[in-house]
Amino acid sequence: MGIIVDNDDMHVKYESIINQKYFVDKSNIINKFNKLINLDNSKYVCITKPRRFGKTSIAAMLVTYYSKGIDSKKIFDNFKVSKGISSNEKEKQLEIKQYEEYQGKYHTLYFDFSEDVEDFDTLNEYLASINQHLKHDIKKIFPNSSLLENFGSKIKNNLRELRSETKEKFIVIIDEWDYIIANNKFSSEDQRKYLSFLKNLIKDKSYIAFVYMTGILPIAKQLSQSTLNCFNEYSMMEDNKYYQYFGFTEKEVEELCKKNPKLEYDKLCYWYNGYKAYNGDPIFNTWSVINALENSSIRSYWTDTGRFDEILHVINFDINGVKKEIIKLIKGNEISINLKKYGTEELLNEETKNENNDAMKEDIYSKMVTFGYLTYYEGKLSIPNNELKERFIDVLYKRKDMKFYYDLITNSRKMLKMTLKKNTEGMCKILEEEHMNTIKPGDKMDHGNLKRVIEHVYFIANITHNIKEEEGNGKGNSDIFFYPKMSNRKNGTIFIVELKLNQSAEIAIKHIHEKKYYYSSKDKEYSGKILLIGINCETATKKYTCKIEEYKSIDQIIKKTEKKRKSKSTSDSNDINKKLRSS
Repeated sequence: MGIIVDNDDMHVKYESIINQKYFVDKSNIINKFNKLINLDNSKYVCITKPRRFGKTSIAAMLVTYYSKGIDSKKIFDNFKVSKGISSNEKEKQLEIKQYEEYQGKYHTLYFDFSEDVEDFDTLNEYLASINQHLKHDIKKIFPNSSLLENFGSKIKNNLRELRSETKEKFIVIIDEWDYIIANNKFSSEDQRKYLSFLKNLIKDKSYIAFVYMTGILPIAKQLSQSTLNCFNEYSMMEDNKYYQYFGFTEKEVEELCKKNPKLEYDKLCYWYNGYKAYNGDPIFNTWSVINALENSSIRSYWTDTGRFDEILHVINFDINGVKKEIIKLIKGNEISINLKKYGTEELLNEETKNENNDAMKEDIYSKMVTFGYLTYYEGKLSIPNNELKERFIDVLYKRKDMKFYYDLITNSRKMLKMTLKKNTEGMCKILEEEHMNTIKPGDKMDHGNLKRVIEHVYFIANITHNIKEEEGNGKGNSDIFFYPKMSNRKNGTIFIVELKLNQSAEIAIKHIHEKKYYYSSKDKEYSGKILLIGINCETATKKYTCKIEEYKSIDQIIKKTEKKRKSKSTSDSNDINKKLRSS
C-alpha cells in the first residue's frame, strides 16, 4: 500500500467509518459501479455534491474494496454489496458474481487534489510532487519494473508505460477535483492547464478500468481544449442514479434514531432533512445527523461559512428583487425559477461575463443549490431545513455591511423579546419604525400592507414558529397564528395576532374571543403559554396601539370565555327580570 497506489490512509479511514456507532452501509453503490467497469462510454462517473454528503467516505470504501494491496473480504462479505441489489434473481446472481470477481482485483490510484496544494506556487511544481509519490509507490509494488530507470515527468506517460509493461488496468479515484479552481489556487492559466491535465490523465487511456471523481462544482464541458465530457455527472440538480448514497434517506435516519433514544426522529427531520432528490425523495445532511446523534444535541453543525459570505455579498446588490426573495425563503416559502447548472466554466469566467440581471440572478441561485444552501425541485427553490435557515439568519446578521438584513433581524429580535415580556409600549415603537421603513409615501394603508409590517417585525420568529396567515380557526380566519415548531412544541409560546385599522387593540382582542381562534390548537399537544395579541394602526397618524392577554393554556381561555358568557347571560337575564317587574 502507498500514498497514491492502494492508498493506506483511505483504507484506515474506511475501517474507522465502519466501526462508528452510527455507521450506515452504502456498499450497494459498488454493485452499480461494477457494471460499468471497462465499458467505454460508462466507466467515468463524477459525483458533485456539497461538502459533508459522504463523497470521500464512498471514495475510501472503493479504495478498500478494489485495491489488490488490501484484503477486504472479511469486511464486505458482511455488507449489502455481497448480496446484490436487484429484485430480479438473475440480475442479483450476476451482481454477486461481479462482487466476488472484482474485489481486490485492481490496483487503485487515489488523487486528492485538495491535499498539499498550499505548499506549492505553481501547478507544475504540485504535479511534479504527485509524480514523485507515484514513482515511490511503483518502486514498492513493481520493484523490477524497467519504468523506474526511465521515469518521465508526466504522470499519464508513466502510467501508460506501466500498463504496457504489466498489462495492469487501474481504478482511478479522484477526490476534490474542483478544489484548485473553486479556491483560486495558482494562476488562471494554471487552472486551465489543470483541466487539460485531468483530460489527458483519464480520457481514452488504456490503463483506465473505471474512474470515480468527486467535487462540489459540476464539470466545465464546453471549455476549449480542456473538455472532460467523457464523464457521466450526477449533481444536486441532476441525479437519478446515485442520490440515495450521498446523504441519508428517511429510512436510514429512522434506524439510526433507534440507537439514540434521547433524540426524536421528528426533530432530526425538522433540523437536517429537506434536500430533495430528482424524484422528490427527502435527503438528510449526513454530517449534521451524525454529529447530532454523537453529541445527543440538535443544533447547527454547518461549517462552510466562507463561501456563504461570498454569495451573500452578491445578494446585497439586490439583483431583480433577490433581497425580498431571500426573506420569502427564510419564512419557509418557495420561489419558482428555471435554473441551469452552475459549474467550473461559470466560475472561471465570472470576471469577464457580461450578463443581464436575470442571468446573474439565476447564477446566484444555481450557485447556492450547488453549495447546498438551497434545494431545487420541479422548478422551485427552498431552504432545506432549520439548520440552513439559522445559518442564513446568523450570517446575514453578522454582515453589518448588509444593512437591510441586519436591521430587519435586529428589530425583529427586539420585537419578539418585547412581545414575550408583554412590553406593548416597546412593541408600538418598533412597529412605528418599521412602518416608516416598509410603507412608502403614497402607498394605500390597507390590511395587506399592515400584514407586511407585521411580517417584518416578526421575521425572526420564522426560526421558532410556523407562521400561518388567514387560517381557519374557531368561527373564522385568524389574521396570523404563530405555532411553536416541533422542536419547541412543549415549551414554546403560541401567538394569536389580530390586526385592526382605525379601531383599537381592545377590539382586536375581543374579536379573537368572539371568533374563538384558539380552538384550532386545543388538540395539538401544545403545552406552552398562549398570547392573544391585538394590534391597531391609525392610518392618519401612523400610530400603533397593542394589547396582550396571557394564558397558561387553551383550557384557561375557554373557561374564562365561558365564565364571561355565563356572567353576561345572568346579567342580561337580571336586566330582563327588572324590566318585567317594573312594568
